[in-house]
Amino acid sequence: MIFCKHMFGKGGIKPGEFVFVAQKDGQYSRIVIGRIQAVNGSRVHVVGTAIRPSGLIERANAGKAGDRSRQVLSNPDPNNCVFMLIDRVETTPFNQEVDQATDRVIWINQNRYLVLDGWIKENFPEIFAAALMSPAEEDRQSAKLALREKMGALYERDLKDHVYAVARGANLL
Repeated sequence: MIFCKHMFGKGGIKPGEFVFVAQKDGQYSRIVIGRIQAVNGSRVHVVGTAIRPSGLIERANAGKAGDRSRQVLSNPDPNNCVFMLIDRVETTPFNQEVDQATDRVIWINQNRYLVLDGWIKENFPEIFAAALMSPAEEDRQSAKLALREKMGALYERDLKDHVYAVARGANLL
């Protein structure tokens, strides 16, 4: 993925555009998805959602996460962040400035933003976590059924395609 300042040449990112931000959060990273409200030099004001991948962090700290998962925790981007989003997450509203000199700010198109935002708003991290990691088989089967029902009720085409692709890749369908 190309960084914002390179993608748009001299003009840089502009208010109204969507971004994916990776911010260091202790040993790992959290992500922010949102819309640019203002640009002031290297600082951009973003309004959106901050996402801390608490489930994946817990698995990594317990030594139960693979190399790929640990890499995603350290260096998330819009293409690999799904590994963060198939486990429990903590979300908070975000309305702050970020500095492109210290935080990784990546331009994303509106469709990518809507898919990531929909993933969070539809509570897919919790549903996927239950379907993949519940200790009891009955709970996993119940979560898989809930996942299939939720996917069938989606109207947003890009989100539906994305969720189906992840569910197939995780052998949940």
